[in-house]
Amino acid sequence: MIEITPKLKSDIQQLESCEERIDHLKDKYFDKTAVILLTGPSLNDHDHVKMREIFSKRDDLVIMPVKQAYNATLETSDFHVMNHWNIDKKTPFDYKSKDTIQFWNCTLSFLQNHIDCIQDNGHPCDIWIPVVNYPYITREQSIQATCNFELFWDLGKEYKSWWGTSITYSTAIPLALHIGCRDIVIVAWDLKLTPETADHFYKDSTLPEGKAVPIDIKEELEVIESSKKLYDWFKNLGIRIRVLSKTSPVDERIERLNSIEDI
Repeated sequence: MIEITPKLKSDIQQLESCEERIDHLKDKYFDKTAVILLTGPSLNDHDHVKMREIFSKRDDLVIMPVKQAYNATLETSDFHVMNHWNIDKKTPFDYKSKDTIQFWNCTLSFLQNHIDCIQDNGHPCDIWIPVVNYPYITREQSIQATCNFELFWDLGKEYKSWWGTSITYSTAIPLALHIGCRDIVIVAWDLKLTPETADHFYKDSTLPEGKAVPIDIKEELEVIESSKKLYDWFKNLGIRIRVLSKTSPVDERIERLNSIEDI
């Protein structure tokens, strides 16, 4: 965790609106490296205790676990990126944290009907941002399908998120850009292309024994294809993107790392 994070969390909690809180985060981590940790099975390629030891000594890394990946990074996390679907599933994970900034995206219907859930389910949220175009669009209009990456900037300009379909596109990358990071490392960006491939680094207790999340090959292939244009978009902006995953099928021009120590 970077030294300024606990104070930032305390500061934004004094602000009334999420818009004010988002504004307060603008460029606070300028020129730091954002490490976005996803929930792919390759997250288990790394010793989580050793990983936390490394992160705890690095003041140049903004640690941003997504959903259950928080359980690998714990108190070293600067931001925890979440969405309300995990609360709806009642997954048995403890997301409470003292100093980590909790950043959620939620559908408008969830915000309108279940706003108390954000605070009452033991998952206190510091900032929530609406996913404005779900479920009112088809997947073909998602960011990964259209590759309209300019929508990433709407997090800071209009205080909203666009359906990814993944939380990587809808929230994690936009947040990294908003706080000023110009170097982004995505860990465990594995994707699932065959039925035999594991879904996550953890066991999903909401699924029957031996069952896996159904594969949407078209959606996964869209992510792979979109990563080519994402690389080009980042390159034009002078932003570096790297991936730490031995099996990731994303664009081959994206630099591969072999270990946490390589970040």
